[in-house]
Amino acid sequence: MEDGGASLPFPTELQAPGRPRWLPLALDVRHLLMATTAAVYALVVLGGVVRATGASLACPDWPLCGDSILPPLERLVLIEYAHRVLAALVGVLVLASAAVALRRHRHRRALVVGAVAAVPLVMAQALIGREAVEREMPAPLRAAHLAMALLTLASLIMATVGAWHMYRPRWAWGPALAALGVLALNLMGSFVANLGAGLAYGDWPLFAGKLVPSSHHLGQLHYAHRLFAAAMGVGLVALVWQARRHGRWAIGLGILALLLYLAQVMVGAANVWLRLATPARVAHLALAAAVWGVLVVMALGTPSPAVKEGGGARARRLIANR
Repeated sequence: MEDGGASLPFPTELQAPGRPRWLPLALDVRHLLMATTAAVYALVVLGGVVRATGASLACPDWPLCGDSILPPLERLVLIEYAHRVLAALVGVLVLASAAVALRRHRHRRALVVGAVAAVPLVMAQALIGREAVEREMPAPLRAAHLAMALLTLASLIMATVGAWHMYRPRWAWGPALAALGVLALNLMGSFVANLGAGLAYGDWPLFAGKLVPSSHHLGQLHYAHRLFAAAMGVGLVALVWQARRHGRWAIGLGILALLLYLAQVMVGAANVWLRLATPARVAHLALAAAVWGVLVVMALGTPSPAVKEGGGARARRLIANR
């Protein structure tokens, strides 16, 4: 501090420590990662639209669409083409995020690991998507495609949390296990949808009016999916109960995950009641990805007291202590 109590000017680098010089003033790595994460989530939801509308093979080749860069103006073709365009945008954003992280934030482990790990994940997702198109969308490749999308989302969430908080993530094993359970449930749901087991039973919560289902394989798959979903619901209730020991941050995230999950369950029931109506199928996947995202944030651990001090406050404190 200067004599007379006047404070020193606040340096640009300390005002926006995450902003490379070649980025606009209003954009720093936090905004870039938030935009990238939002784009990946939108890509997952749009992928659900592609699947629910039957547009997966509207463009029978890859990366072109019917041997053309510009697709024909047909509804299903445009849905599939929009998915590919958004996937290309996501690829650019992921590469930009990784470049910024490596160039300016090598000392922030969570940010760098999350941003860099997203690069091979999104590449694998694109390659699996291409293979799925060429093989006419077999169920295992569709499930793998969804898995890569959700893992990419988790990686970018880790990077985004690391960009906003100057701390090393402390993995919370309860939420981490819950997140893995939700991931497994989502992949099982992918097989249910893509193998045609979604309407193996036309009622909910019973199975053709019974508690015990029939023995045909699609019925067993549908039954296992519902049982696993019920078990995950119990697990999330237990997670909220456990979160009481870890403060309001953990409790709030736990309750949010539980509420989103309950909404997902009811939308899953609506899928049966409405005979797999497209809006219900898309909403079911959107809620599943949202539950996954909240649990990933929760698994990174609650902020320590040091985290509560914002970047600007830390910078001012450093200046004052010169």
